[in-house]
Amino acid sequence: MPRLPDPRFAPDCAILVDGHAVPARTGESVAVALLAAGRSLVSRSVKYHRPRGAFCLAGSCGSCLARVDGMPSQRLCRTACRQGLAVETQHAFPSAQHDFLGLVDRMSPRGIDHHHLLTHPRLANRLLVEVFRRLSGLGRLPDAALPVSSPPAEERFDAAVVGAGPAGLGAAEVLAAAGRRVLLADQEPVLGGRLRARLGLPGDPSLAWPRTVAEAVGRSGGQVALGSAALGIWRDGGAPLLVLLSERPARLRLVRAPQILLCPGGTARPPLFARNDLPGVFWGRGLAVAVAEAGVVPGKRALVLGTGAEAEALAARLAETRMAARAVAGPAVRARGGTRIAGLDMADGASLNCDTLAVAPPPVPACDLAREAGAAVALDVRLGAHAVRAGSDGSTGVAGLRAAGEVTGACTAREAADAGRRAGEAARG
Repeated sequence: MPRLPDPRFAPDCAILVDGHAVPARTGESVAVALLAAGRSLVSRSVKYHRPRGAFCLAGSCGSCLARVDGMPSQRLCRTACRQGLAVETQHAFPSAQHDFLGLVDRMSPRGIDHHHLLTHPRLANRLLVEVFRRLSGLGRLPDAALPVSSPPAEERFDAAVVGAGPAGLGAAEVLAAAGRRVLLADQEPVLGGRLRARLGLPGDPSLAWPRTVAEAVGRSGGQVALGSAALGIWRDGGAPLLVLLSERPARLRLVRAPQILLCPGGTARPPLFARNDLPGVFWGRGLAVAVAEAGVVPGKRALVLGTGAEAEALAARLAETRMAARAVAGPAVRARGGTRIAGLDMADGASLNCDTLAVAPPPVPACDLAREAGAAVALDVRLGAHAVRAGSDGSTGVAGLRAAGEVTGACTAREAADAGRRAGEAARG
């Protein structure tokens, strides 16, 4: 049962993957459609051609790259399905599902030192270099030249909020209520951030809240920009300049706003154990979104690696799909399996069977934009990652720049929303 038996999740189109038709739903990501079709393996590693599958399902890793409509190295978790979309797996022969070049991994169990392999005689070295040149790289050049876009013009708003999760929604809500023209931008196609996982954690805001905030932003003359990734922030003597890359249509936007609030949340954190990159290993929140919004049933037996309310809620959510699912605390030392995970060996000697592993630690704060703009970051020892240093009002020490939510460290959805509201109240003044 690859999808829940609900009419909302019924496929309405077909995409072509290596020439084979795969049922899909218009608008959902290719990575989710492949997962729903039982295809967890979507790519191969660069050097040893080891099997790879989508991990984060949110655009923050490179495990699901493929050629799409003639364009190489596209993230399948960021590519929307439509009728006739052509997907080709790359860096494999003849395909990622059955890659003959996977023999490289089996023939080199101790790895390949290509710097010292056949350096003499010179002829043999030239031949070897030519072979490696043909086997390396990711994809071929595009089939056609990329369209030339016109130079972007500056757009002005009273405030710009990056990230439409709980913190960004809280900030935008306060600013819109004060009559400010707000640009609320998020790289995802749907508002809500972690709320989209629908884990029902205590204190989580209502699922209707994102729509309410979007309506308030529109009434105040602002704009919601989904599918728009923030590329950078510059200060050139005036108000900060935010650069966005919008997906549909593909174009750059230059946004000038005296107040920029960074609420991008965090990115997926891969687990730390041997063979952690096998297909079937997923970031918990990304997998929960696939279950909630596409009805995906990722397997038959799932483990959730993590502790706390989110891990327990994720295990319960997976169990609702009639999977055998439970949370385990770890630590794990090694994953078992061939082209998909088949089990997990724990540090205490236990050997657990599974065909799906969801990892549920707190995400890594997405603090690159803030650091680029001059905000201070500090190592959070408990989190094991750097986070933005921000005051209770979101202040970062950089004029016109505030930060709130998981970009400043681990917090619940309710805490993130409250932090966003405080930052919005400070920014509206």
